[in-house]
Amino acid sequence: DEAFLREVDKIGYRYPRGESYFDIISRLDPLVHELESYREPTLIVSHQAVLRLLYAYLMGQDRLGAPRIEMPLHTVIKLTYNGWTRCKEERIYLGPDVNE
Repeated sequence: DEAFLREVDKIGYRYPRGESYFDIISRLDPLVHELESYREPTLIVSHQAVLRLLYAYLMGQDRLGAPRIEMPLHTVIKLTYNGWTRCKEERIYLGPDVNE
């Protein structure tokens, strides 16, 4: 059963015709090196798996825990990163407002 196999090894499991978190890490490696050289604000819009891995890297978290990081919907996560110290994080919820 695919769900069981994924739960047992969430970072290494690869869906049929899909990619694992380890595959994504390999694909993101050149991008991360390039991002570290940027000096201007950068907006990243992506799938949750990619966002989890980038978030874990920039926040200095272990990549093995990345698949379990919560990425909220309808939210901009602003990370201020200088390349040397831990990122400063700000979350901006865009809606929808549940009271409406």
